[in-house]
Amino acid sequence: MRAFLLLGALVARSALASGQCPDGSPPPCERTTARAPAPTSVAVLYFDNLSRDTADAYVADGLTEELITRLGQIERLRVKSRTAVQRYRRQPIDDPAVLGRALGVAHLVSGSVQQGGGRLRVTVELMRAASGLRIWGESYERSSDDLMAVEADIAQAIAKGVGGRLAPAERRSLSARPTRNAEAYDHFLRGNHFLGLRTPAGVRLGIEQYERAVSLDPSFMGALARIGYGYALFLDWGWVFPGLTRDSVLARGFAVADRALALDSTAADAWMTRGYLLSFRHPRTFEGVNASFQRAIALDPRNAEAHHQYGFLLLMAGANGAGHDELKRALELEPERAITLVLLAFERRLARRDDQVFTLLDSALTLDPGAAWAHARRSLWRLPADIAGARADAEAAGRLRPNDYPAEAEAAVAAAEFRGGDTAAARARLQDLRRSSPKLGPTAACFAAAALVITGDRDGALEVLEEVTPRGAVLWTLMRDPWFDGIRADPRFQRLVEESRPPGQ
Repeated sequence: MRAFLLLGALVARSALASGQCPDGSPPPCERTTARAPAPTSVAVLYFDNLSRDTADAYVADGLTEELITRLGQIERLRVKSRTAVQRYRRQPIDDPAVLGRALGVAHLVSGSVQQGGGRLRVTVELMRAASGLRIWGESYERSSDDLMAVEADIAQAIAKGVGGRLAPAERRSLSARPTRNAEAYDHFLRGNHFLGLRTPAGVRLGIEQYERAVSLDPSFMGALARIGYGYALFLDWGWVFPGLTRDSVLARGFAVADRALALDSTAADAWMTRGYLLSFRHPRTFEGVNASFQRAIALDPRNAEAHHQYGFLLLMAGANGAGHDELKRALELEPERAITLVLLAFERRLARRDDQVFTLLDSALTLDPGAAWAHARRSLWRLPADIAGARADAEAAGRLRPNDYPAEAEAAVAAAEFRGGDTAAARARLQDLRRSSPKLGPTAACFAAAALVITGDRDGALEVLEEVTPRGAVLWTLMRDPWFDGIRADPRFQRLVEESRPPGQ
Protein backbone atom coordinates (compact mmCIF):
# COMPACT_ATOMS: atom_id res chain seq x y z
CA MET A 1 0.00 0.00 0.00
CA ARG A 2 1.41 3.37 -0.98
CA ALA A 3 0.46 4.92 2.24
CA PHE A 4 3.66 5.58 3.94
CA LEU A 5 11.27 15.20 5.95
CA LEU A 6 10.27 15.84 8.82
CA LEU A 7 8.08 18.91 9.20
CA GLY A 8 10.31 20.72 11.60
CA ALA A 9 9.83 20.93 15.33
CA LEU A 10 6.78 18.81 16.11
CA VAL A 11 5.24 19.11 19.55
CA ALA A 12 5.53 16.45 22.19
CA ARG A 13 3.19 13.47 22.13
CA SER A 14 1.19 14.79 25.06
CA ALA A 15 0.17 17.82 23.03
CA LEU A 16 -0.76 15.64 20.08
CA ALA A 17 -3.02 13.51 22.24
CA SER A 18 -5.36 16.49 22.55
CA GLY A 19 -5.80 16.50 18.76
CA GLN A 20 -4.78 20.14 18.57
CA CYS A 21 -1.57 22.18 18.45
CA PRO A 22 -0.88 25.02 20.87
CA ASP A 23 -2.01 27.60 18.31
CA GLY A 24 -5.34 25.82 17.80
CA SER A 25 -4.39 24.21 14.50
CA PRO A 26 -4.48 20.45 13.87
CA PRO A 27 -1.24 18.46 14.00
CA PRO A 28 1.44 18.06 12.77
CA CYS A 29 2.48 21.13 14.75
CA GLU A 30 5.16 23.18 13.04
CA ARG A 31 5.23 26.17 15.33
CA THR A 32 4.69 27.10 18.97
CA THR A 33 3.43 30.66 18.45
CA ALA A 34 0.24 31.63 16.65
CA ARG A 35 0.61 33.05 13.17
CA ALA A 36 -2.00 35.31 11.65
CA PRO A 37 -3.78 33.60 8.73
CA ALA A 38 -3.29 34.99 5.23
CA PRO A 39 -6.01 37.52 4.41
CA THR A 40 -6.95 35.53 1.30
CA SER A 41 -7.21 32.20 3.13
CA VAL A 42 -10.49 30.29 3.20
CA ALA A 43 -11.89 26.95 4.32
CA VAL A 44 -14.96 25.49 2.60
CA LEU A 45 -16.64 23.34 5.25
CA TYR A 46 -18.57 20.27 4.14
CA PHE A 47 -22.11 21.27 3.23
CA ASP A 48 -24.93 19.67 5.21
CA ASN A 49 -27.13 17.18 3.39
CA LEU A 50 -30.77 18.13 4.02
CA SER A 51 -32.22 15.74 1.46
CA ARG A 52 -34.71 13.17 2.73
CA ASP A 53 -32.69 10.38 1.16
CA THR A 54 -29.40 10.03 3.01
CA ALA A 55 -27.99 8.37 -0.12
CA ASP A 56 -28.00 11.85 -1.68
CA ALA A 57 -25.15 12.89 0.63
CA TYR A 58 -22.79 12.43 -2.32
CA VAL A 59 -24.28 15.62 -3.85
CA ALA A 60 -23.43 17.77 -0.82
CA ASP A 61 -19.97 16.20 -0.55
CA GLY A 62 -19.38 16.56 -4.27
CA LEU A 63 -20.37 20.22 -4.25
CA THR A 64 -18.03 20.90 -1.33
CA GLU A 65 -15.06 19.14 -2.91
CA GLU A 66 -15.65 20.76 -6.29
CA LEU A 67 -15.65 24.22 -4.67
CA ILE A 68 -12.38 23.38 -2.92
CA THR A 69 -10.87 22.23 -6.22
CA ARG A 70 -12.06 25.26 -8.21
CA LEU A 71 -10.96 27.80 -5.62
CA GLY A 72 -7.62 26.02 -5.25
CA GLN A 73 -6.87 26.84 -8.89
CA ILE A 74 -6.76 30.56 -8.06
CA GLU A 75 -3.12 31.05 -7.06
CA ARG A 76 -3.64 34.12 -4.89
CA LEU A 77 -6.13 32.29 -2.67
CA ARG A 78 -5.04 30.02 0.15
CA VAL A 79 -7.63 27.26 0.23
CA LYS A 80 -7.69 24.57 2.91
CA SER A 81 -7.66 21.06 1.53
CA ARG A 82 -10.40 18.49 1.69
CA THR A 83 -8.41 16.50 4.26
CA ALA A 84 -8.18 19.58 6.51
CA VAL A 85 -11.92 20.27 6.63
CA GLN A 86 -12.98 16.63 6.91
CA ARG A 87 -12.20 16.76 10.62
CA TYR A 88 -14.96 19.31 11.12
CA ARG A 89 -17.76 17.85 9.03
CA ARG A 90 -21.17 17.70 10.69
CA GLN A 91 -19.96 19.99 13.47
CA PRO A 92 -21.84 23.23 14.16
CA ILE A 93 -19.93 26.52 13.89
CA ASP A 94 -20.44 27.55 17.50
CA ASP A 95 -17.46 29.90 17.52
CA PRO A 96 -16.12 30.96 14.08
CA ALA A 97 -13.01 32.51 15.65
CA VAL A 98 -11.97 29.23 17.29
CA LEU A 99 -12.63 27.27 14.11
CA GLY A 100 -10.76 29.83 12.03
CA ARG A 101 -7.73 29.56 14.31
CA ALA A 102 -7.89 25.77 14.22
CA LEU A 103 -7.90 25.79 10.43
CA GLY A 104 -5.57 28.77 10.08
CA VAL A 105 -7.89 30.73 7.80
CA ALA A 106 -9.40 34.21 7.67
CA HIS A 107 -12.66 33.10 6.02
CA LEU A 108 -15.14 30.26 6.43
CA VAL A 109 -17.74 28.97 3.97
CA SER A 110 -20.68 26.85 5.11
CA GLY A 111 -23.88 25.72 3.48
CA SER A 112 -26.46 23.04 2.88
CA VAL A 113 -27.88 21.06 -0.03
CA GLN A 114 -31.38 19.66 -0.45
CA GLN A 115 -32.37 17.60 -3.46
CA GLY A 116 -35.66 15.94 -4.39
CA GLY A 117 -38.28 15.82 -7.10
CA GLY A 118 -35.81 17.00 -9.70
CA ARG A 119 -35.20 20.22 -7.76
CA LEU A 120 -32.06 21.47 -6.02
CA ARG A 121 -31.83 23.95 -3.15
CA VAL A 122 -28.41 25.21 -2.07
CA THR A 123 -27.77 27.76 0.65
CA VAL A 124 -24.28 29.13 1.23
CA GLU A 125 -22.64 31.73 3.45
CA LEU A 126 -19.18 33.31 3.52
CA MET A 127 -18.03 34.85 6.81
CA ARG A 128 -14.98 36.38 8.41
CA ALA A 129 -13.67 33.83 10.87
CA ALA A 130 -12.33 36.29 13.45
CA SER A 131 -15.62 38.15 13.89
CA GLY A 132 -18.26 35.83 12.45
CA LEU A 133 -19.35 38.73 10.23
CA ARG A 134 -21.32 37.61 7.18
CA ILE A 135 -19.65 38.82 3.98
CA TRP A 136 -21.95 37.16 1.46
CA GLY A 137 -24.72 34.62 1.31
CA GLU A 138 -27.19 33.28 -1.19
CA SER A 139 -29.91 30.68 -1.67
CA TYR A 140 -30.24 28.92 -5.02
CA GLU A 141 -33.44 27.22 -6.18
CA ARG A 142 -32.71 25.36 -9.41
CA SER A 143 -33.33 22.21 -11.38
CA SER A 144 -31.09 19.35 -10.27
CA ASP A 145 -29.54 19.52 -13.74
CA ASP A 146 -28.15 22.97 -12.90
CA LEU A 147 -25.69 21.78 -10.23
CA MET A 148 -22.59 22.66 -12.27
CA ALA A 149 -23.90 26.18 -12.93
CA VAL A 150 -24.63 26.63 -9.22
CA GLU A 151 -21.10 25.46 -8.37
CA ALA A 152 -19.61 27.99 -10.78
CA ASP A 153 -21.74 30.85 -9.39
CA ILE A 154 -20.83 30.01 -5.81
CA ALA A 155 -17.11 29.62 -6.60
CA GLN A 156 -16.98 33.03 -8.27
CA ALA A 157 -18.86 34.70 -5.40
CA ILE A 158 -16.53 33.18 -2.79
CA ALA A 159 -13.39 34.05 -4.74
CA LYS A 160 -14.54 37.63 -5.16
CA GLY A 161 -15.52 37.94 -1.49
CA VAL A 162 -12.16 36.59 -0.33
CA GLY A 163 -9.78 37.97 -2.95
CA GLY A 164 -11.55 40.93 -4.52
CA ARG A 165 -12.08 41.58 -8.19
CA LEU A 166 -11.46 38.60 -10.45
CA ALA A 167 -9.30 38.64 -13.55
CA PRO A 168 -10.87 37.29 -16.76
CA ALA A 169 -8.71 34.16 -16.63
CA GLU A 170 -9.79 33.52 -13.06
CA ARG A 171 -13.46 33.83 -13.98
CA ARG A 172 -12.98 31.38 -16.83
CA SER A 173 -11.23 28.91 -14.55
CA LEU A 174 -13.96 29.11 -11.91
CA SER A 175 -16.78 28.69 -14.42
CA ALA A 176 -15.25 25.84 -16.46
CA ARG A 177 -17.43 22.73 -16.68
CA PRO A 178 -15.94 19.21 -16.71
CA THR A 179 -18.83 18.05 -18.91
CA ARG A 180 -21.91 19.49 -20.59
CA ASN A 181 -24.02 16.50 -19.59
CA ALA A 182 -25.73 16.89 -16.22
CA GLU A 183 -26.48 13.18 -15.87
CA ALA A 184 -22.85 12.29 -16.63
CA TYR A 185 -21.75 14.72 -13.94
CA ASP A 186 -24.09 13.09 -11.43
CA HIS A 187 -22.49 9.70 -12.13
CA PHE A 188 -19.06 11.33 -11.77
CA LEU A 189 -19.93 12.60 -8.28
CA ARG A 190 -21.25 9.16 -7.33
CA GLY A 191 -18.00 7.67 -8.61
CA ASN A 192 -15.98 10.05 -6.45
CA HIS A 193 -17.95 8.94 -3.40
CA PHE A 194 -17.30 5.24 -4.05
CA LEU A 195 -13.65 5.75 -5.02
CA GLY A 196 -13.10 7.52 -1.70
CA LEU A 197 -14.09 4.38 0.22
CA ARG A 198 -10.77 2.76 -0.83
CA THR A 199 -12.20 -0.76 -0.70
CA PRO A 200 -12.37 -3.23 -3.60
CA ALA A 201 -16.16 -3.10 -3.66
CA GLY A 202 -16.17 0.69 -3.42
CA VAL A 203 -13.58 1.21 -6.15
CA ARG A 204 -15.41 -1.23 -8.46
CA LEU A 205 -18.62 0.75 -7.96
CA GLY A 206 -16.69 3.95 -8.59
CA ILE A 207 -15.35 2.60 -11.88
CA GLU A 208 -18.88 1.60 -12.90
CA GLN A 209 -20.18 5.10 -12.20
CA TYR A 210 -17.34 6.72 -14.15
CA GLU A 211 -18.01 4.34 -17.04
CA ARG A 212 -21.66 5.41 -17.07
CA ALA A 213 -20.52 9.02 -17.14
CA VAL A 214 -18.28 8.30 -20.13
CA SER A 215 -21.07 6.44 -21.94
CA LEU A 216 -23.15 9.63 -21.69
CA ASP A 217 -20.25 11.92 -22.59
CA PRO A 218 -17.35 10.14 -24.35
CA SER A 219 -15.29 13.35 -24.07
CA PHE A 220 -15.49 13.42 -20.25
CA MET A 221 -11.74 13.40 -19.65
CA GLY A 222 -11.95 13.58 -15.85
CA ALA A 223 -14.08 10.45 -15.63
CA LEU A 224 -11.70 8.56 -17.93
CA ALA A 225 -8.69 9.52 -15.81
CA ARG A 226 -10.40 8.30 -12.65
CA ILE A 227 -11.33 4.97 -14.21
CA GLY A 228 -7.62 4.48 -14.82
CA TYR A 229 -6.80 5.56 -11.29
CA GLY A 230 -9.32 3.04 -9.93
CA TYR A 231 -7.65 0.22 -11.85
CA ALA A 232 -4.28 1.39 -10.51
CA LEU A 233 -5.61 1.13 -6.95
CA PHE A 234 -6.47 -2.52 -7.56
CA LEU A 235 -2.91 -3.16 -8.68
CA ASP A 236 -1.43 -1.16 -5.81
CA TRP A 237 -3.35 -2.91 -3.04
CA GLY A 238 -3.13 -6.35 -4.61
CA TRP A 239 -6.91 -6.66 -4.83
CA VAL A 240 -8.51 -9.15 -7.22
CA PHE A 241 -10.84 -7.64 -9.80
CA PRO A 242 -13.57 -10.25 -10.48
CA GLY A 243 -13.12 -11.87 -13.87
CA LEU A 244 -9.89 -10.03 -14.72
CA THR A 245 -6.24 -10.97 -14.52
CA ARG A 246 -3.63 -8.50 -13.31
CA ASP A 247 -2.51 -7.92 -16.89
CA SER A 248 -6.10 -7.23 -17.97
CA VAL A 249 -6.55 -4.68 -15.19
CA LEU A 250 -3.33 -2.96 -16.27
CA ALA A 251 -4.37 -2.96 -19.93
CA ARG A 252 -7.75 -1.45 -19.10
CA GLY A 253 -6.10 1.23 -17.03
CA PHE A 254 -3.77 2.25 -19.83
CA ALA A 255 -6.58 2.23 -22.37
CA VAL A 256 -8.60 4.85 -20.49
CA ALA A 257 -5.53 6.89 -19.48
CA ASP A 258 -4.48 7.09 -23.12
CA ARG A 259 -8.01 8.14 -24.13
CA ALA A 260 -7.96 10.87 -21.49
CA LEU A 261 -4.62 12.23 -22.70
CA ALA A 262 -5.78 12.09 -26.32
CA LEU A 263 -8.68 14.34 -25.30
CA ASP A 264 -6.52 16.73 -23.27
CA SER A 265 -2.73 16.42 -23.18
CA THR A 266 -2.61 19.13 -20.49
CA ALA A 267 -4.69 17.15 -17.96
CA ALA A 268 -2.59 16.73 -14.82
CA ASP A 269 -4.81 13.95 -13.43
CA ALA A 270 -4.42 11.92 -16.61
CA TRP A 271 -0.62 12.23 -16.49
CA MET A 272 -0.62 11.23 -12.81
CA THR A 273 -2.75 8.19 -13.60
CA ARG A 274 -0.42 7.21 -16.43
CA GLY A 275 2.64 7.52 -14.17
CA TYR A 276 0.92 5.43 -11.50
CA LEU A 277 0.11 2.70 -14.04
CA LEU A 278 3.63 2.75 -15.49
CA SER A 279 5.00 1.78 -12.08
CA PHE A 280 3.12 -1.51 -12.46
CA ARG A 281 4.06 -2.03 -16.11
CA HIS A 282 7.75 -1.60 -15.19
CA PRO A 283 7.83 -2.58 -11.49
CA ARG A 284 11.61 -2.75 -11.29
CA THR A 285 12.80 0.09 -13.52
CA PHE A 286 9.81 2.48 -13.21
CA GLU A 287 10.48 3.41 -16.83
CA GLY A 288 8.54 6.52 -17.82
CA VAL A 289 7.26 7.17 -14.30
CA ASN A 290 9.44 10.22 -13.65
CA ALA A 291 8.50 11.92 -16.88
CA SER A 292 4.77 11.38 -16.32
CA PHE A 293 4.76 12.70 -12.77
CA GLN A 294 6.98 15.62 -13.62
CA ARG A 295 4.52 16.54 -16.37
CA ALA A 296 1.57 16.20 -13.98
CA ILE A 297 3.23 18.40 -11.36
CA ALA A 298 4.30 21.01 -13.92
CA LEU A 299 0.67 21.26 -15.06
CA ASP A 300 -0.73 21.37 -11.51
CA PRO A 301 1.97 22.30 -8.95
CA ARG A 302 -0.59 22.44 -6.13
CA ASN A 303 -1.75 18.84 -6.51
CA ALA A 304 -0.75 17.28 -3.18
CA GLU A 305 -1.76 13.79 -4.32
CA ALA A 306 0.65 14.00 -7.27
CA HIS A 307 3.51 15.09 -5.00
CA HIS A 308 2.68 12.30 -2.55
CA GLN A 309 2.54 9.58 -5.20
CA TYR A 310 5.71 10.83 -6.87
CA GLY A 311 7.47 10.99 -3.50
CA PHE A 312 6.47 7.40 -2.82
CA LEU A 313 7.75 6.22 -6.20
CA LEU A 314 11.04 8.08 -5.80
CA LEU A 315 11.51 6.51 -2.39
CA MET A 316 10.75 3.07 -3.81
CA ALA A 317 13.34 3.64 -6.52
CA GLY A 318 15.99 4.44 -3.91
CA ALA A 319 15.99 8.21 -4.53
CA ASN A 320 15.39 8.97 -0.87
CA GLY A 321 16.40 12.64 -0.98
CA ALA A 322 14.19 13.50 -3.94
CA GLY A 323 11.34 11.47 -2.49
CA HIS A 324 11.73 13.29 0.81
CA ASP A 325 11.41 16.64 -0.98
CA GLU A 326 8.24 15.60 -2.83
CA LEU A 327 6.62 14.35 0.35
CA LYS A 328 7.54 17.58 2.09
CA ARG A 329 5.87 19.52 -0.71
CA ALA A 330 2.73 17.39 -0.37
CA LEU A 331 2.55 18.27 3.31
CA GLU A 332 3.20 21.94 2.65
CA LEU A 333 0.12 21.89 0.44
CA GLU A 334 -1.95 19.68 2.76
CA PRO A 335 -0.44 19.45 6.27
CA GLU A 336 -3.30 17.19 7.36
CA ARG A 337 -2.44 14.29 5.04
CA ALA A 338 -2.16 11.38 7.50
CA ILE A 339 -1.18 9.01 4.72
CA THR A 340 1.83 11.17 3.82
CA LEU A 341 2.90 11.39 7.46
CA VAL A 342 2.91 7.59 7.64
CA LEU A 343 5.01 7.38 4.50
CA LEU A 344 7.47 9.84 6.04
CA ALA A 345 7.53 7.69 9.15
CA PHE A 346 8.56 4.77 6.93
CA GLU A 347 11.32 6.88 5.39
CA ARG A 348 12.59 7.71 8.88
CA ARG A 349 12.30 4.03 9.78
CA LEU A 350 14.66 3.14 6.96
CA ALA A 351 17.05 5.79 8.29
CA ARG A 352 16.88 4.08 11.73
CA ARG A 353 15.47 7.24 13.35
CA ASP A 354 12.77 5.71 15.54
CA ASP A 355 12.47 8.90 17.62
CA GLN A 356 11.12 10.69 14.55
CA VAL A 357 9.13 7.67 13.36
CA PHE A 358 6.80 7.66 16.34
CA THR A 359 6.31 11.42 16.42
CA LEU A 360 5.13 11.28 12.81
CA LEU A 361 2.89 8.27 13.46
CA ASP A 362 1.37 9.98 16.50
CA SER A 363 0.54 12.98 14.33
CA ALA A 364 -0.99 10.78 11.65
CA LEU A 365 -3.19 8.90 14.10
CA THR A 366 -4.31 12.11 15.77
CA LEU A 367 -5.47 13.31 12.38
CA ASP A 368 -7.02 9.96 11.42
CA PRO A 369 -7.67 7.77 14.49
CA GLY A 370 -9.51 5.27 12.31
CA ALA A 371 -6.52 4.45 10.10
CA ALA A 372 -6.14 0.70 10.72
CA TRP A 373 -3.04 0.52 8.53
CA ALA A 374 -1.29 3.20 10.62
CA HIS A 375 -2.10 1.39 13.87
CA ALA A 376 -0.75 -1.84 12.35
CA ARG A 377 2.53 -0.19 11.40
CA ARG A 378 2.97 1.48 14.77
CA SER A 379 2.26 -1.85 16.46
CA LEU A 380 4.95 -3.77 14.57
CA TRP A 381 7.45 -0.93 14.80
CA ARG A 382 6.98 -0.70 18.58
CA LEU A 383 8.13 -4.28 19.11
CA PRO A 384 9.96 -5.44 21.14
CA ALA A 385 10.55 -2.24 23.15
CA ASP A 386 6.90 -1.50 23.94
CA ILE A 387 4.86 -4.71 24.07
CA ALA A 388 1.85 -3.12 25.81
CA GLY A 389 1.69 -0.27 23.30
CA ALA A 390 2.12 -2.69 20.41
CA ARG A 391 -0.74 -4.83 21.72
CA ALA A 392 -3.01 -1.80 22.06
CA ASP A 393 -2.26 -0.69 18.50
CA ALA A 394 -2.71 -4.21 17.16
CA GLU A 395 -6.11 -4.51 18.86
CA ALA A 396 -7.10 -1.13 17.41
CA ALA A 397 -6.04 -2.27 13.94
CA GLY A 398 -8.07 -5.45 14.39
CA ARG A 399 -11.19 -3.51 15.39
CA LEU A 400 -10.85 -0.97 12.60
CA ARG A 401 -9.54 -3.11 9.75
CA PRO A 402 -11.51 -3.06 6.52
CA ASN A 403 -12.81 -6.55 5.75
CA ASP A 404 -11.30 -6.38 2.27
CA TYR A 405 -7.64 -6.25 3.31
CA PRO A 406 -7.10 -7.62 6.83
CA ALA A 407 -3.55 -8.97 6.40
CA GLU A 408 -1.77 -6.00 8.00
CA ALA A 409 -3.98 -6.04 11.09
CA GLU A 410 -3.82 -9.82 11.48
CA ALA A 411 -0.04 -9.78 11.21
CA ALA A 412 0.24 -7.03 13.82
CA VAL A 413 -2.07 -8.86 16.24
CA ALA A 414 -0.11 -12.09 15.80
CA ALA A 415 3.23 -10.38 16.45
CA ALA A 416 1.86 -8.67 19.57
CA GLU A 417 0.38 -11.96 20.81
CA PHE A 418 3.71 -13.71 20.39
CA ARG A 419 5.68 -10.99 22.19
CA GLY A 420 3.05 -11.03 24.93
CA GLY A 421 3.61 -14.73 25.53
CA ASP A 422 0.65 -16.21 23.64
CA THR A 423 2.77 -18.09 21.13
CA ALA A 424 0.19 -20.72 20.16
CA ALA A 425 -2.46 -18.11 19.31
CA ALA A 426 0.06 -16.10 17.30
CA ARG A 427 1.17 -19.04 15.19
CA ALA A 428 -2.39 -20.22 14.63
CA ARG A 429 -3.41 -16.73 13.49
CA LEU A 430 -0.59 -16.58 10.96
CA GLN A 431 -1.43 -20.04 9.66
CA ASP A 432 -5.03 -18.91 9.14
CA LEU A 433 -3.82 -15.77 7.37
CA ARG A 434 -1.66 -17.78 4.97
CA ARG A 435 -4.51 -20.20 4.23
CA SER A 436 -7.09 -17.47 3.63
CA SER A 437 -4.74 -15.23 1.63
CA PRO A 438 -2.30 -17.51 -0.19
CA LYS A 439 -1.07 -14.75 -2.51
CA LEU A 440 -0.43 -11.31 -1.06
CA GLY A 441 0.70 -8.04 -2.57
CA PRO A 442 4.12 -6.66 -1.55
CA THR A 443 2.92 -4.64 1.44
CA ALA A 444 0.65 -7.29 2.93
CA ALA A 445 3.30 -9.96 2.27
CA CYS A 446 5.93 -7.94 4.11
CA PHE A 447 3.62 -7.50 7.11
CA ALA A 448 2.96 -11.24 7.21
CA ALA A 449 6.64 -12.06 6.72
CA ALA A 450 7.69 -9.66 9.47
CA ALA A 451 5.27 -11.28 11.89
CA LEU A 452 6.56 -14.72 10.91
CA VAL A 453 10.14 -13.57 11.57
CA ILE A 454 9.07 -12.30 15.00
CA THR A 455 7.49 -15.68 15.81
CA GLY A 456 10.66 -17.47 14.73
CA ASP A 457 9.33 -18.94 11.48
CA ARG A 458 12.12 -17.82 9.16
CA ASP A 459 11.26 -20.35 6.44
CA GLY A 460 7.62 -19.27 6.49
CA ALA A 461 8.64 -15.64 6.15
CA LEU A 462 10.86 -16.39 3.16
CA GLU A 463 8.13 -18.48 1.53
CA VAL A 464 5.65 -15.60 1.80
CA LEU A 465 8.14 -13.16 0.26
CA GLU A 466 9.06 -15.59 -2.52
CA GLU A 467 5.38 -15.81 -3.54
CA VAL A 468 5.21 -12.07 -4.33
CA THR A 469 4.96 -11.32 -8.05
CA PRO A 470 5.97 -9.32 -9.88
CA ARG A 471 9.10 -8.50 -7.96
CA GLY A 472 10.38 -4.99 -8.20
CA ALA A 473 11.23 -1.73 -6.50
CA VAL A 474 8.34 -1.77 -4.01
CA LEU A 475 9.27 -5.18 -2.61
CA TRP A 476 12.97 -4.20 -2.59
CA THR A 477 12.23 -1.08 -0.55
CA LEU A 478 9.92 -2.81 1.94
CA MET A 479 12.56 -5.50 2.52
CA ARG A 480 14.96 -2.77 3.64
CA ASP A 481 12.88 -2.38 6.81
CA PRO A 482 14.68 -3.40 10.04
CA TRP A 483 11.92 -6.00 10.46
CA PHE A 484 14.06 -8.27 8.30
CA ASP A 485 17.44 -7.81 9.93
CA GLY A 486 17.15 -11.33 11.35
CA ILE A 487 17.02 -12.96 7.90
CA ARG A 488 18.93 -10.37 5.87
CA ALA A 489 22.00 -12.58 5.50
CA ASP A 490 19.99 -15.61 4.37
CA PRO A 491 20.86 -16.55 0.75
CA ARG A 492 17.16 -16.84 -0.15
CA PHE A 493 16.51 -13.33 1.14
CA GLN A 494 19.56 -11.99 -0.68
CA ARG A 495 18.33 -13.58 -3.90
CA LEU A 496 14.98 -11.81 -3.51
CA VAL A 497 16.78 -8.52 -2.93
CA GLU A 498 18.80 -8.93 -6.13
CA GLU A 499 15.75 -9.95 -8.15
CA SER A 500 13.87 -6.85 -6.98
CA ARG A 501 16.62 -4.24 -6.82
CA PRO A 502 16.10 -1.21 -9.11
CA PRO A 503 18.92 -0.48 -11.59
CA GLY A 504 21.73 1.54 -10.04
CA GLN A 505 20.84 0.64 -6.46
